[in-house]
This record gives sequence, structure tokens and C-alpha cells, in this order.
Amino acid sequence: MTRWQFFGLIKKARRQLGLSKGAVDYLEIAISNTMDEDFLAGRICSFWTSVTKISAQAELDRRQVARIEGDLIQRGLLAKTASDHSRRSGSRRDGKIGNDFGINLAPLIARATEVQAAARKAAFEEEEAERLRTRIRKLFGDIRRLQFDGATEAAEEILPNRRPSTIQSFERLKQVAEALEAVWDDFSAEVSRGEKSHQCDMSPALNTSKENINKTCRAAKRRVAQPVRTTPAQVALLASKPFQELTEVYWSTVDNRGALSWRTIQMAARDRADQLGIRSGVWQRQCGVLGEDRTVLCLMIADRNSERLDGYRVRDAAAAFIGMVRSEVRRRAIVDSLFGELIVFAKAEAVGNPREERQGAPDQNRTERTGPYPAYAG
Repeated sequence: MTRWQFFGLIKKARRQLGLSKGAVDYLEIAISNTMDEDFLAGRICSFWTSVTKISAQAELDRRQVARIEGDLIQRGLLAKTASDHSRRSGSRRDGKIGNDFGINLAPLIARATEVQAAARKAAFEEEEAERLRTRIRKLFGDIRRLQFDGATEAAEEILPNRRPSTIQSFERLKQVAEALEAVWDDFSAEVSRGEKSHQCDMSPALNTSKENINKTCRAAKRRVAQPVRTTPAQVALLASKPFQELTEVYWSTVDNRGALSWRTIQMAARDRADQLGIRSGVWQRQCGVLGEDRTVLCLMIADRNSERLDGYRVRDAAAAFIGMVRSEVRRRAIVDSLFGELIVFAKAEAVGNPREERQGAPDQNRTERTGPYPAYAG
């Protein structure tokens, strides 16, 4: 990444990294006083701008700049190569820093992976925060419609102004949502118990005839999206390298490196779709049509097949993904067949015999016959 892409990650992950706004402003000035080639491996990446000049550029008080600088050095994000009272200086030769007496950015660069993970966590929390705010607003509406004495009062004790938009802390949003869920569960159960009446005995008997079951229950059942016949761990093991790298990040953030969840796979797939040029609106429409888990499988297969050199290779993963979703909507089990074929290919590739792959048409039940893959290990 470029130095400014790196700064963008720092800015996005400010809260997760525990940085103040002033510290981010300082780092922006610090990076602006370096050059792109300073960030190459083996180069010195530092600057020797005086505290007075930094305070003018960042529009901060000189003492504030000194405090920020000291805090960043103490936290191991920067290193100081000049003494406290010496004049900062340095030299370049052919664009390369030869020596410096100032502030070195090497510790910050060394933690680039940590910064990337923090930025992804920030993006996750930002998205989840919007979902929680929507959920909180809905819960307030549901609780109000109960028209039960004390329900609204209990909800307002949790969030008196009823405005989740005023809450900036992700953890606080989770606490409010969980508390309102508990209020809803308690009072809706009370209302349900109170709604039983003498009219129950006067209600007509249920129509349990075979004809009625066929027209209602079975018809509705056919409209439910087909469940996927695999596990998140198996999807991760079969995925492309970029997909696995995204999964690794969310596995640490969402699952705390425990059992790999579908939520992690879904978030990694959405990011991978964005990398492949699939707009978020398109992704959401496909998920609405096919179901999120099955849409994830379509993307994973198209993405993985773009790396192959055999007859299943696709040149444009994004176009192949769209086509696969359409085919799956028209003809069920397309994804199961392709997924089973990918398992066979992966096994043949693992033993160094990729040509073993295509001995006959892929079987949609092959996913089950191959058995589960080992637990996800990154």
C-alpha cells in the first residue's frame, strides 16, 4: 500500500488503536514530511521537522505536540533518534536518508498488520453499529405497541431519549440492544399470557386434512432457501488465497480465533466481492434472491476457479459469480455440483495429481460423501 493508504487505515482505526484526534493529526504531518521511497524495505523512514513547525502545520499548541509525540514514543509507535534538547537534523543522498536526528516511523510501520486488523474491526463495528441502531428503534416501536403498563417506562430507563443515533460507543449500543431485547421478551410473554380468553374453547377445529397441508405448509416450505451442505471451515479451506486472508482477519475479530462462524465467512465474502468489482447493491440483491450463505458459495467458487488452469477456469470471477447465481435460481443444485467438483479438484491438487479431476460429471451429493474437512486453522 502507499503511505497515504496506510495513514487512511490509521485514521479509520483511531478508536481501536486508542489514538486521540490530535495524535492522528500529528501522524498526518509526520507522514507528509516523509517520501514514498522512505517506506521501502531497508530504508530509513524518519523526519526531523521541529516541534515548532509541526505545531504550525497541525494547528496545535507546541506543548500539545510535545505531549502527543511523547505519548506515541512511550506506546512504541514512534522512536526518537535525537536527544530532548538537541536540534533535529538529517540528510538525504539520491533521495535516500543517510542519517537523521529526529523521529523514526519504523515502529509504526512494523505494526502495519495490527493497523490493518484494527481498521477492519472498525469497519465491522461501524456496520454492526448501524444494524444495532436499526434494531433498537424497532424494539422501541415493538415495546410501545404492546401497550403494557411499565414496558415503555422500562425501555426508557435504558435509553431515556430513545435516540440510538446519540450513542457512539459500539459496546454501549450492544448493551442497550441486549437490555431492550430482555424488556421485550419479558413483557411480550406477559401480554401473551394475558391474552388467553374464553373464546379459545369456541374456536373452530383446525383443518388438518391432507389437501390443506399440501396447499399451505408444503407450498410455503418450497419457498424457503435451500440450506448449504457444508461448514464455514470447509469453505475457508477451499477458498482462494485473497479470500482466506480476509477470513483470517475476521476470524480474529469476530470469532476471537475460536470456531469459524458463517458470519465471518459472509463478511470476508462481501469484502472479496468488493475487491472483484461487485458493487454492494448488486451483492445485496443476489443475497436477497438466493440467500446469503448460498450466495457466498457462488462467490467462493467463482473466485477460486479464476485461479485454475483447467477446463473449469473462469476469466472474470465477477461475471462468473453473477451467472452462477442466475443459474442457481433457475436450476437448483448447480452450486452443490460445482462445490463437489471443487472438493475433488482440491484433493487431487493436494496429492499432486490435478489431472485426476474430471473423470465424469460432478455429482451434487459429492459434498457429503467427501466428509468434513479439518477444523479451520488459518
